[in-house]
Amino acid sequence: MGPSVLLCGEVLISWAPLIRAPSIRLLPGLALVLCATVCPLSAHASPRSLLAGCTAEPFGGEGWSYQCGDFSAILSDHAGVSAQRLWQRSRRTFQKQAAGEATFKVAKATLAGREVRLLRMRPKAPEAQESSVFAVVPVKGKGARRLLCKARGTPELQARCGQVLEQLAAQPWRALPEEGVAVAQSDAALAGRELVAPDGCNLTADNGSGRIECGDGSRLDWTRLPDASRLRDSVQEGLLTFKDVPRASYLESRLPCAIDGARTQCTYLRMLGSGERREAYFAGAVVRGMPTVISCIAGRSSRLLPQACQQVLRIH
Repeated sequence: MGPSVLLCGEVLISWAPLIRAPSIRLLPGLALVLCATVCPLSAHASPRSLLAGCTAEPFGGEGWSYQCGDFSAILSDHAGVSAQRLWQRSRRTFQKQAAGEATFKVAKATLAGREVRLLRMRPKAPEAQESSVFAVVPVKGKGARRLLCKARGTPELQARCGQVLEQLAAQPWRALPEEGVAVAQSDAALAGRELVAPDGCNLTADNGSGRIECGDGSRLDWTRLPDASRLRDSVQEGLLTFKDVPRASYLESRLPCAIDGARTQCTYLRMLGSGERREAYFAGAVVRGMPTVISCIAGRSSRLLPQACQQVLRIH
């Protein structure tokens, strides 16, 4: 039987051996083979972090994938989604993609003081040694957090997944990986999420900053700052540079917007009395724990939101 695939929303996981994609690492083996009998949950994580020494990679723009040798784990935070809805959607997808090759079991547990359901699944193949546990945790005022831990080998390693879920459930919303975890990310990442160049565009990036330039003259620039206290000043510097055109006047307004899901206020500028379109959006926000400023230049684009900016900026 050839490799099979499980797809959960934006989460793609494969039965095949370890596969690397540009922005995510797919878990080896049956990724959602949830342990049927051997993943007891610990009420507290161990004093030493279970994630110490792991490598974290950005996952789907909403969380992190951890590779830890003896186990793998995923945390993803989904804003504005109820835990019930995320649970139901995930479970339906798991069962459909398993195509009868796995068994499922639901159990109740408490993670970080919140009552949750666990979805445990295991392959029907007797030689399978892998097992995983999946849960959705409600986060008040934010949305829902999806958690997955997969262990292989001995029952002791499989049982560790319960402790890992407890630790991940207690983390702050969309936080960076904790100290002691190595973060592997592409140069072309904006706040941990790897960006791609749309058709007809070029991407250049280095050390937390980057630019996407498109054939229609539109352009997206982003910069990661060392701390959030510099966000406002950095946005103002961008505005002043853009307006540095002799004898030109501008229409300036403030609009609610979001930088890769992080809500903020955009400053919109449009030059008046010119045959050439000259307009732009400037904004700053803490995105997945990283202070980030962006500028979106319209160029010759006739779109409300230029092509270069569409995968990052949303106007509300």
